[in-house]
Amino acid sequence: MRGAATDLSARLWDERALLGQLRDAVDDPARAVLLDRLGEVRLERDVLVHAVAEQWGAPGRDHTLPALLDVAPVPWDLLLPDHLAAITALHDEVDAVLPPGPVRERWDRVTAR
Repeated sequence: MRGAATDLSARLWDERALLGQLRDAVDDPARAVLLDRLGEVRLERDVLVHAVAEQWGAPGRDHTLPALLDVAPVPWDLLLPDHLAAITALHDEVDAVLPPGPVRERWDRVTAR
């Protein structure tokens, strides 16, 4: 259990870093590469969220990062909300700076909530 939660935290740090890089990227080729990597990291994150949710006894079968907050043990009950808040803020920042076009369309697909 501890290993999966630690791996999840590492993926969340990766996602935060990629979102920061994507926010600061100035050209579409760089953004495209970052979006590809973000898609991979989000897939890894989703797999880990599911594994951690099952280990922590989360109800239901449709596990999400916000749902983990309700069942997270110490210290994850403090760490996961910080990750979620930072990712949400970075997502909103990236969303605000991407112009219309193909990269924006990919962003919308990769980050569909």
